[in-house]
Amino acid sequence: MNTLKLRLLAHVETRHDYFVDGRCRAMRFEPTLRCRELIQKFELVLRTNDHSLSLHAPEHRLDVLWDEAHVEPPPLMLSFKVSSLDPAFAYYTEDTEAQTLRIALGDAADEATWLDGLGQHSTLQWRSRQSIWCYWLLGEWEEKVLAIVDTQGAREFDALGLTPLDTAEMRRAHCFRSRAPLALSERAPTGLQLRAGHSAAATRVVVSQLPAPRPTALQYESGPNGRQAVSEIFVSR
Repeated sequence: MNTLKLRLLAHVETRHDYFVDGRCRAMRFEPTLRCRELIQKFELVLRTNDHSLSLHAPEHRLDVLWDEAHVEPPPLMLSFKVSSLDPAFAYYTEDTEAQTLRIALGDAADEATWLDGLGQHSTLQWRSRQSIWCYWLLGEWEEKVLAIVDTQGAREFDALGLTPLDTAEMRRAHCFRSRAPLALSERAPTGLQLRAGHSAAATRVVVSQLPAPRPTALQYESGPNGRQAVSEIFVSR
């Protein structure tokens, strides 16, 4: 029985710094019409899952692919539109526009060099949206001093004291806001704690790990620097 031998042309993974493992899932890879024609012409094998794409060529077609790739001005290009199917993608992503994946074929001085260059691994990267993190403490909090402390020293929060939650019922709650926009993340940064005490040095740990904001808990407010994204997180006692 003859077994079809394949040579990897390229492997591409989608990445996103929002996720703990860095993988950006629920992605769609759409070849252009020209790309579909080239895949069919050269009998290429396209394999995709929700976060990666692999493109293979049958070994017996490599010579033909090399020869015909030089008919057109090199490099011969296979193009894909890569976009997300996640309905929450726009909440946690800074730039939600689809990216164009281009896989170049035939860009080498000779066939031996071209063959050696096959099988490259690359990535498409998306970045997390940044927002002001706003923590609200709901319930009864009797501590005289409350503070949010980042044990890693990377994030700072201002304590705004008892602040109105709404104007209708005039409810109030302790409010804390990050001094600068923070990147949204699937998991809360390690070491983000709520502490309490009887003086300015709040040292007693009340909540050892504060949660990260949900991506859909995103609002916008007007400020001196224009429209600002704000993520609200509610912590109950």
